[in-house]
Amino acid sequence: MRMVIAVTALVLGFGLASGVQAQSLQQLVAQCSGTNDELVIRGCTGVLKSSGISRKNKAVAYVTRGSAYARQGDPDRAIADFDSAISRNPRSLVAYYNRGNVYFGKGNFDQAIADFSRAVALQPDHVLSYNNLGNAYLGKGEIDQAIAQFDKALEIDPANNQAASNRALAYAKNGDVGGVIRNFGSVVKVFFRSIFARK
Repeated sequence: MRMVIAVTALVLGFGLASGVQAQSLQQLVAQCSGTNDELVIRGCTGVLKSSGISRKNKAVAYVTRGSAYARQGDPDRAIADFDSAISRNPRSLVAYYNRGNVYFGKGNFDQAIADFSRAVALQPDHVLSYNNLGNAYLGKGEIDQAIAQFDKALEIDPANNQAASNRALAYAKNGDVGGVIRNFGSVVKVFFRSIFARK
């Protein structure tokens, strides 16, 4: 199963001075909010070294750079950047969610559970966090907790294919054939809804 790294759009709300210095900062912001991970890292690093950037905007730059590090397979740098983002903005859902994904990828399920739990505390309708919280519990072998999180995700979004499939997997790992069969109907419904919704 693939963990999704949320991508943060970098929106920096500060006035730029005119002239060459402003243009280079604008270029750094553009790189930081781009799609090329090497340029994102370079641009965000430049933004973070710039003066006059608010704590909240630095937090966004750290999340953006951390996401690029995560996509490049550098979990330790990613975690360090998400830590820096959280220290500047403790209400950053994306920082907790992305750090949870990185910890999950490293097999540190307890820390992933803590981060996804914080993410759902910040935004109780964040389906992806509930789904990944379920995956982390599944990774720990806590099947009943995993099913409970997948159930919460499906309460919020009954058409969520990932949560429905993951819940079926949890029932299977628990040896609950009846649960798999009951869940299979909802997985098929979600699958067909998603096909017809695309047309």
